Amino acid sequence: MKDYKNSLWTCVSAQLLKPTDSVWTVLTEPEFTQQYMYNCQLHSDWNVGSKAVWKQKTEKGNWITHVEAQVLIYKPYAQLAFTIFHKATEDHPKTSSELHFILNPTLEGSVLQIKQGDFSKIKGGERRYELCLQGWQIVLPKLIDTCNKI
Repeated sequence: MKDYKNSLWTCVSAQLLKPTDSVWTVLTEPEFTQQYMYNCQLHSDWNVGSKAVWKQKTEKGNWITHVEAQVLIYKPYAQLAFTIFHKATEDHPKTSSELHFILNPTLEGSVLQIKQGDFSKIKGGERRYELCLQGWQIVLPKLIDTCNKI
């Protein structure tokens, strides 16, 4: 297990009133990811080691890939993890991080934990950590809302 306390990992979580299979559908089905992840659909064949992409359809009908990743863990209804490949920007070099979705059943539904990092291992990591945390704080309420609608 990762040492989240002694590194720069973003960690957000939510108590959901839906069972893990419903939350899993929201995490893995393109029509649902589009509702909370910046209008991007997540596509993958879900084999460990295979490619995963978050892409968006333009007004002209073309697809633009916004994020590329590799599937690290695929345990239906329990855990999904990726290596996320971050594009180089003016302020940051090309690098990668890990993204983990961890689901645990509860009597009322499920708990979803989202962890991304370790930003302490990359150049400009503190800034990337802050941006990532801000992003998850925007996405998480939309993800919760999407879960509540199914």
